[in-house]
Amino acid sequence: MPVVERDGVRLFYEDTGGDGEVVFMTHGFASSSKMWDGQMGLSSKFRLIRWDMRGHALSQSPDDETKYSKQNQVDDMAAVLDACGVQQAVFLGHSMGAYDNILFYLSSPAYARRMKALIIFGSGPGFSKAKAREVWNKNADKLSAGYAEKGLDALVGSDRTKGHTAEGARIGLAHAAKNVFGQRDSDPLYARLPDGASVAATHLHELRLPVLIMIGERDKQFRASSEMMKAKIPNSRMVFVEDAGHMANEQQPEKFNACIADFINSLSS
Repeated sequence: MPVVERDGVRLFYEDTGGDGEVVFMTHGFASSSKMWDGQMGLSSKFRLIRWDMRGHALSQSPDDETKYSKQNQVDDMAAVLDACGVQQAVFLGHSMGAYDNILFYLSSPAYARRMKALIIFGSGPGFSKAKAREVWNKNADKLSAGYAEKGLDALVGSDRTKGHTAEGARIGLAHAAKNVFGQRDSDPLYARLPDGASVAATHLHELRLPVLIMIGERDKQFRASSEMMKAKIPNSRMVFVEDAGHMANEQQPEKFNACIADFINSLSS
């Protein structure tokens, strides 16, 4: 099982290899790299790299909540790319993973140069207003308490099939819910960036690269945020995946994969 260790935490990843365009795939909170099973057929065209966030599935779940942060998240991404010997990739992320990809780009010029293009799938840029973020963080605290108390029984939907362990759910997902799913100004990454935890919502205009925004046509939660990002990100386009919701890549893999391939192929045209 391929792993890279960073900051004393072992991170699982999978690299299909090959000479095609590199696609770096990041799952959402409480999911895992297995959410991309339906996309692995794209390895005939592209080099695919997928990984499990710390606290998730096959990656380690340290029982130290200071090991979980947005800063660690973006640095973990860089560590996986380094382990694969990849300097630049097309970043594909879902939900929280897509949001964290935006943070990766905004966190430093060096990280921004590693992103050739960005695919934002079923996500949003966080909140520009503190009150809205406070509500989000209260929900994150409830999620954290639920995982700490119920472990695997707190998982919902297809997250139940993503390979989480009992210990990983009780410890890893509990810490990740509070400190990675949560968007807190005290996070080391937010603390050093302009506008703190509002940085993604207020700096979308700084995404100076090709961007594809994807959303299932039934994903009502992220419809407005997707349309807002389309309006504010300079070089962006948006596509709806028909007959699909938040997990459009699992519900309509052929349609989803065709959109991905069309976008990546357009980068060289």
